[in-house]
Amino acid sequence: MALPTTTRSSIANCSRLDSALAQRYSPHSRSRIRQGRIPRQVTMSKEMEINVRPIFSTPLLVFTIPDHDRINKALREKILEREASRPPEADHEVVGWSSPHDMSMMEWAGKAMEDLLSPVIEVATQATEFSERAPALTSAQPRWQVVETWANVQRKGGSNAVHPHPGTFWSGVYYVDAGAISREGGCGGELQLFDPRGCLPVMLAPFLRYTVPELHDAGKSISFTPEAGKCVLFPGWLSHSVSLYKGEQPRISIAFNLDPLIEEFPDWRFTKSKS
Repeated sequence: MALPTTTRSSIANCSRLDSALAQRYSPHSRSRIRQGRIPRQVTMSKEMEINVRPIFSTPLLVFTIPDHDRINKALREKILEREASRPPEADHEVVGWSSPHDMSMMEWAGKAMEDLLSPVIEVATQATEFSERAPALTSAQPRWQVVETWANVQRKGGSNAVHPHPGTFWSGVYYVDAGAISREGGCGGELQLFDPRGCLPVMLAPFLRYTVPELHDAGKSISFTPEAGKCVLFPGWLSHSVSLYKGEQPRISIAFNLDPLIEEFPDWRFTKSKS
């Protein structure tokens, strides 16, 4: 089908329409109509102050363990010895080797585990407080205990499917050895943390986002690149995964779950489920 031919008459009509618009709107508005975008500055009858406050935030704590070089050296040796002598824990979510999800690692990994988890418990204590629903307690802040901990060794092709840690308040990952790291991210194996709202924020208009940078992750996942000595702490209900690892060197990490230790109320029980 032939396209319509542009004539002098049509050009003249467009010019008259453009002139009419120029008379009706200010030059600023005319630019807006032509370019199809809202100008950066719009004159308002009254000044308005807009306060944007992100709500329903999810905590993600990232910190470096003191004296981690010494701790990592001891843990790396113990974990690789364990990997060579024991079969992996049966877990359909994991592609790689992991030890049992219990407290046995506190024994076979030695004192280095205590040196690792002591500052983790300290951070959890500082980051948590009792709510207004808590009964009368003698302690000012909740005290914490490690209820599960296990080692992970991921070699080339390893990964971990999306999952939460049901029945625990704080969950965390510590990196003993980051393995191969690429600045371009080509080695993979990043920790992926998913928006608990799922894809709802991007269901209606996936091509839109909020202007506040802190809200750009709505409906998405964020990535944390492993670094030896770094620890990540997050709520146990937060779904997370480990992307496909493509590095040649083994990546070694330790996962753990923390629950409150409330000796004043021995009947206070928490629902536990396999992590």
